[in-house]
Amino acid sequence: MMAGSFDRQAFAAGDYILAIGPAAESTEVMPVPDVGSSVIIEGKSYQVMAVVEPVTSVEEGAPEMGFQDGMEMEFVIPSDTFQEQWPDNTLRKFFLNVKDSQVDQVQEMLDAYTESVDTSLPVTSRKSMAEQYEAETRSAAVMGNAISVVIALVGVLNFINSMVTAIVSRKREFAMIQSIGMTKKQLCRMLVYEGLFYAALTLAVSYIVSALAVGVVVRAMTASEFSTFHFTLLPLGICTPILLVTAVLIPYLCFRNLEKQSVVERLRIE
Repeated sequence: MMAGSFDRQAFAAGDYILAIGPAAESTEVMPVPDVGSSVIIEGKSYQVMAVVEPVTSVEEGAPEMGFQDGMEMEFVIPSDTFQEQWPDNTLRKFFLNVKDSQVDQVQEMLDAYTESVDTSLPVTSRKSMAEQYEAETRSAAVMGNAISVVIALVGVLNFINSMVTAIVSRKREFAMIQSIGMTKKQLCRMLVYEGLFYAALTLAVSYIVSALAVGVVVRAMTASEFSTFHFTLLPLGICTPILLVTAVLIPYLCFRNLEKQSVVERLRIE
């Protein structure tokens, strides 16, 4: 409410109208009739009860600048009064302010009305806006998921490459500790434990960084009155068992490959 006050019963009587004010409230003069003044619309006089903020629907976007828009005035009148004065016309816009607990019930009523009474009636609701938004963002979501999968594969492959390189480059070291008494079983167990340690360290850093980067930074960037933020660690949870299995399997396979060469052959490697 930009000026005046709203009386539901008096407004429903049909003698009052609401003037729609500008998008940005002016502290001095607003380009609309003053509260209490009379406005004649096609021969009938109405009294301005209040000046309200623009009720442009979200999907219509911001009003464009133009001469015609600047010279127009918009008013809100009761639907019964409109149909009484213009019986041959349909309602221009009909806004419903619904409580959250009644949204589903009103949506069912609108769906039934558009299916059986007026199939040509355009309806914009929370449900239709959500469906439109999902349709518009589906392609971006598919692209984002594809990029995430590629990054995940690159990360796993890089982890495998790092482990294989670290083990292969230590062939001589392993041969030396085997020559002084370490058994094959002990060496294999040591390599597996090292792999699990690297995997645990990688996962710990990933969970912490993800929680901070997405849960705090991205949440702040996407904060909006018209969207909701949903944070999940499900993708990282899917990668966790894959990384742990890799951390066990790769050292074991590398150990089996090392054992194809004798301790003496590995000691001779320079």
